[in-house]
Amino acid sequence: MKDKKILLCILMVIINVLVLLSCSKQTEMTDTQQPTLTCFMPLVSNAAMVMTNFGESPLAQKLMEETGVKVEYQHPPQGQEQEKLNILIASSELPDIIEYNWLNYPGGPQKAIKEGVIIDLSKYRDKAVNLFSYLDAHPEIMKLATTDSGALFSFPFIRGDESLNVSSGLIIRQDWLDELGLPMPETIDEWERVLIAFRDKKGAPAPYSAQSTWFFAYGFGTTYDYYVEDGKVKYGVLDKSFKDYLVTMNRWYREKLIDPNYLTLDNVTLDANVLNGICGATQGSIGSGIGKWMASAAAAGNKEFSLEGAPVPVLKKGDRPKFGHYQLSVTSSLTAFSAITTSCKNIDAAIRYLDYGYSEEGQMLYNFGIEGKSYEMIDGYPTYTQEITNNPEGLPMTVALAKYTRSWSTGPFIQDKRYMEQYASLPQQKRAWKIWSETDAAKHALPHLYVTDEELNEYAKLNTAINTFVNEKISKFIIGAESLDNFDEMIRQLHERGIDRVLQMRQSAYERYLSR
Repeated sequence: MKDKKILLCILMVIINVLVLLSCSKQTEMTDTQQPTLTCFMPLVSNAAMVMTNFGESPLAQKLMEETGVKVEYQHPPQGQEQEKLNILIASSELPDIIEYNWLNYPGGPQKAIKEGVIIDLSKYRDKAVNLFSYLDAHPEIMKLATTDSGALFSFPFIRGDESLNVSSGLIIRQDWLDELGLPMPETIDEWERVLIAFRDKKGAPAPYSAQSTWFFAYGFGTTYDYYVEDGKVKYGVLDKSFKDYLVTMNRWYREKLIDPNYLTLDNVTLDANVLNGICGATQGSIGSGIGKWMASAAAAGNKEFSLEGAPVPVLKKGDRPKFGHYQLSVTSSLTAFSAITTSCKNIDAAIRYLDYGYSEEGQMLYNFGIEGKSYEMIDGYPTYTQEITNNPEGLPMTVALAKYTRSWSTGPFIQDKRYMEQYASLPQQKRAWKIWSETDAAKHALPHLYVTDEELNEYAKLNTAINTFVNEKISKFIIGAESLDNFDEMIRQLHERGIDRVLQMRQSAYERYLSR
């Protein structure tokens, strides 16, 4: 009997050990089975130079490690982002996450929520704790990130300092100005004289080469876009000075001061134009403009090549520009808003992955990358290593950053000013950053506006038609495909096509924004 009891006890011990081992193995398997999500995300050009898929980057690998979420990235071909997204939405076979400028969705993001494309994140406060902690502490950012109804449609890209809201402007060959004894142009007339000199004395086939001429519209105190003045929403194309701008651009185009191919200019051709003396002036940003071109010229041994940021032009010398480059703190761009779609079966995992960018650790990762590889902490300051600042493979800083960070672009995180302090390392970049900020653009910038549900379809239809019509007309006027004698007729048709109704809806939306 005693032996039977001993044997029974031994059997029980063995069974318990086996059960524990089994549980341990099941737990181990569960821990290693990461949730997998899909993410539609355009791969912008700088990143595409060092990777074919974002998932290959050290940044993506670290994100997966830190969040415990595996993400499979889907990249549409460059230039086909909108087309591919339209196909996805029409098919209803959506990835879990879509990075996109949801303000461009027909009818806006609240319509995307209403139509069951993306979810309203305001219902997930208890899960997106990092993002909501930041938004609650910054009510103006909260207003910019949400619709009138309080819906939060995405994990937004947020500029963490006002100085980051300006990063682009006119750029000119300072070495050419010095050689020709010309001062930095400040007025439209001075710009014309400089461009003529670049054409005649430097033999530049395209003195000004860029993908648009809208910086010169600012010189006439107007803009292509909607803006606010004295509490009233206005449309720049309706300004009296807008025709003056078009008349000047048409003359510059006829006199070969503007690149004859500016309407079809791609980034590769623009780079070649700047570096090979095809042009002497352009428009671009601090990093992927001045920084990239200066580095490329230095690598090619062109020691004379020098660029400077030019002030936003005005009509009268000494005037302060009314407009200029300015982006809202919650900015809009190709990949600015990361939304979770209604097709997502694991919303908790998607939120955990996206919310990480608003934590202290996540902000450091997105802005500076991996400590010991892309940055080191020196006296409490995250300092980029030579892997970024003097890349051993000869990569420009913007491209080197693309492997480890998204600070140079956009994404679901808060951009850190300390990134730009190092990114704009050249004296020319620092001067450009300062001079491009010396405008009143912030006073006239409209926040993201949302029309009412009842107005959505009407607004989307009118706005799309007006934008298409205006863009086509402006291009034709500048290149001379249509006579500027027809400008007044264009304005008449704008009113006929509903611009007054669009302004009325925008005005109401602006007033609702102010009263939130």
